[in-house]
Amino acid sequence: MTYRPRVALPAALFLAAALLAACSSTGSGTPPPSGACVVADAGNAVDFSAKDTMFSAPCIEAAAGQPITIRFTNFDSVPHNVTVYRDNSKAEEIAHTETITGPNASSTVTVPAQDAGQLFYDCTIHPGMNGALVVKAASSASAS
Repeated sequence: MTYRPRVALPAALFLAAALLAACSSTGSGTPPPSGACVVADAGNAVDFSAKDTMFSAPCIEAAAGQPITIRFTNFDSVPHNVTVYRDNSKAEEIAHTETITGPNASSTVTVPAQDAGQLFYDCTIHPGMNGALVVKAASSASAS
């Protein structure tokens, strides 16, 4: 087998550049969301729920610079909550709902105003239930 350094070196440089770009995209350590975000309304409030041990959306989109209200409903008969962290390390909690057991129990939490960026949320009882809170600059948030 013949070693071809002219092919290997550009490929390695491309891979290194791609990894650096991916690692620096959000700075929060939170993986980017997949799927449709639930978007906060004009008052920066969002209705969000749990059913079948899953959140209703993999991400929440809200505007930066104003408090974010999450109105959480648990449609399951097992307990759930929503806890918002600075990132997925969970080192810095920002806000959380009460732990509620449904069906049809509700709790509301207000996340203090945030700068544009990406936060992480989960259910502390079911850590596999998690997602991203995408906070967009007011001019780019698509409030409905």
